Amino acid sequence: MTAVGATGGIATAHAESGGGNSTRHSANDSGKSSTTSSSTASSSTRRDKPAHRAPRTEKLRRAGDPSVRSHSLRSLPKPSLRSLPTPEEARGLVGSITDQARAAVTDIVNRSSEVRTAQNLSRLKPARKRDVPEVPRLVDSTVVEKSVPEVAEATGVIAHPDEAKAPPAQLNTIASITTQGRALHTGVAEQVSKTRAARPIAQLAAAIGTPAIDHGPVPLVNLVGSVVFNVVGAALQVFSGSPVVPAGSNVTVHTSTLTMPGSNRAVRADWYFPEDPDAATGVIYLQHGFMATGPMYSYTAAYLAEHTNSIVVAPTLSSNLFDPDGEWIGGEPMQQSVADLFSGDRAELTASASAAAGEPVTLPTKFVLVGHSLGGMLVTGAAGRMVDNGAVEDLAGVVLLDAVDTDGDMPDALAELSGPNYRPVLVISSERYVWNLDGTVGDELAAARPGQFNGVMLVGGRHIDGLQGPNPILQFAEYLIAGFSQQPNIDAVKTISAGWINDMYDGTHNGVYGAPQQRIDIPTASGTATAVVLPFTSTESVQATPWDGVAKVILDVLFKYAVYEPPAGQSVALAV
Repeated sequence: MTAVGATGGIATAHAESGGGNSTRHSANDSGKSSTTSSSTASSSTRRDKPAHRAPRTEKLRRAGDPSVRSHSLRSLPKPSLRSLPTPEEARGLVGSITDQARAAVTDIVNRSSEVRTAQNLSRLKPARKRDVPEVPRLVDSTVVEKSVPEVAEATGVIAHPDEAKAPPAQLNTIASITTQGRALHTGVAEQVSKTRAARPIAQLAAAIGTPAIDHGPVPLVNLVGSVVFNVVGAALQVFSGSPVVPAGSNVTVHTSTLTMPGSNRAVRADWYFPEDPDAATGVIYLQHGFMATGPMYSYTAAYLAEHTNSIVVAPTLSSNLFDPDGEWIGGEPMQQSVADLFSGDRAELTASASAAAGEPVTLPTKFVLVGHSLGGMLVTGAAGRMVDNGAVEDLAGVVLLDAVDTDGDMPDALAELSGPNYRPVLVISSERYVWNLDGTVGDELAAARPGQFNGVMLVGGRHIDGLQGPNPILQFAEYLIAGFSQQPNIDAVKTISAGWINDMYDGTHNGVYGAPQQRIDIPTASGTATAVVLPFTSTESVQATPWDGVAKVILDVLFKYAVYEPPAGQSVALAV
């Protein structure tokens, strides 16, 4: 894992060619910075993760609900024990009710007609209660029993016009208008229903709202921790700047955003295109480590793109280990999201690549997953989940750059990648020490695949050997925290990983391999590096810096509260 943090939270893939909204660098302009583009996006629900908490929306009232009906019976005059109208007064009252009811229904018909002619019925607006005309209260004190049946009959017809057997002429008119108004309202409701049904499922779901699954109160430590990590991550993204390829490279880099399936998040994605993208052999998904960003791996990504003829995508994901939804680089929901990027028609990946390039891009079918530090656990977990969604068919293999496993996901993923779904999972490890969790992943590979070639350990290797980018301040800070890398080992990481990836694409065996615990010399432009084939020859850990012990304590405390999958069950029960 690395030492500085990142967050992903931009929107849908977007970049405009020539408009300064994409980042483009080649060997000739490697020293220049560029602008990252972003916009907003939405996504679908993750299959192994409870639904997100949806924002509470105002409940829509539908026509026909009690809340929008005219309560006729409540508006009618109540016979008083002290006063009832004479027959003449009752008939006058009925006439008055007739006129007011006719006016009210006519108003309803006119408004409904306006709704039918509206061009945009895509949203069902909340219905409003209309003003019901007030009926004069009876104040006469004379009891007239003959008028009671007539008033009762009028009341019944107005309230239930379909049940009237022999209504007066005026009441027949009211019944007719009311029936027409109801028929018209029904037509409008059907039109609205059809219009909404034609909308995309995601928009419809947003319109009617999705019941949120309550995980219970979020622990206070997660709330505070999330704020801190999100702020630090956002600052780190700004400070790490734009991706830059090294001098002399024929690779170009462009930046867009990438929508992560099954989440409401879109993240920054740096795309590295080889000299002839149309002839690319495959796609490499390169995942950074904990508290890092994609641009911090610019030199590593550019080398892999050039020497394996691959299109490389390096997304920047959140390092917020307190995220209650587990949507961070170490969370299991993010493993599923990455797995789903490569299933089906790969719509999100293609959209992001096309936005970055400024033109439609057809991505190669084969792909390799590469992950550094905690990113190694992410891509291995994603590879295991690809068995279920079918993407494993095009997966050529997995390359790990000093990966760590903080949640015991590696053995489960390796069990999935066995038998007919076997795929090579190879690691370039540093020596055992705090920043690779004392070589945990190398031990897990040896246990899951005994007697097989699972990778190598670099003698004198350090955790930052595979993290190479253009920002000298961040690069020095990483070395200072995790130990200074030797240049031959830095070069060896690139040489070994590129050789393995080419073999995974082609089914060849031309890279660096050997028998268990065999020592292999690897010549590089900066000198000779020495690799030892796993398993480790020693169980002892080395101390790379004077503060390794402090780093171990900090990591142990942090990952005690890390959320790997929702809800935040592993966090302390300090709720608010």
